[in-house]
Amino acid sequence: MVSKNRIEKSELMAILEHHQKWLGTGGKQGARADLRGRNLSGHNLQQANLKRANLEGTNLGRTNLRTTNLKETNLKAANIGYSDLQWSIFQGADLRRACLEGASLHYADFSRSDLSHTSMGNVFLHNAYFFKATLESADLRGASLRFTEMNFANLHGTNLSGAVIATTKMIGADLSDSDLSNTQISMSNFENATLYNTRFNCAYLLKTSFYMADLRGSDFNGSKIELVDFNEAIFSKEHRNATMER
Repeated sequence: MVSKNRIEKSELMAILEHHQKWLGTGGKQGARADLRGRNLSGHNLQQANLKRANLEGTNLGRTNLRTTNLKETNLKAANIGYSDLQWSIFQGADLRRACLEGASLHYADFSRSDLSHTSMGNVFLHNAYFFKATLESADLRGASLRFTEMNFANLHGTNLSGAVIATTKMIGADLSDSDLSNTQISMSNFENATLYNTRFNCAYLLKTSFYMADLRGSDFNGSKIELVDFNEAIFSKEHRNATMER
């Protein structure tokens, strides 16, 4: 049985054509793409221009969105799980409570986007870009972050437990009250980051910089720390000696 919300290729192409005209004329012609709640799963949207489209609650699961323009797009509560989002642009997009679980996000650009409360378990974030993005209370359990940039991002209360974080930059980021337990963190940069009350329980940290980071209240119980730079980092008095001795 075909879902009543399923959109066929001919209808989708017409909507995209009108949307392109709407963008090109500053809203004087065409119409903004309104695909709220529609089922677009499995469609090939590679290189499509969906800038400022309304995709709230849309099903984009297992869809080809490689190199797609999703700048300033409304993707609240959208399902984008297990989709190909490599090289896609999400600058300034609203992804609150969206599902991106298992998605491929290599080289995707989420700068200044809002991913609060987003489900991103087991995602691949290789070379992804999150400059000044908001990921407050996002679920990134088991995610793979390699050569990823999250400088000045808001990751307050984010769950990164079990994640692999390698050669990643989180300079000036806010990771207070976040869960980084059981993570593998290597050759990464948390310079000037806020890690107040962050949990590093049973984590493995190697050749990583926490220079001038705020680590007050952070818990490193059971963690393994090798060649980590804590120079000028701020610790709670009761935690400093125990951490430095590891």
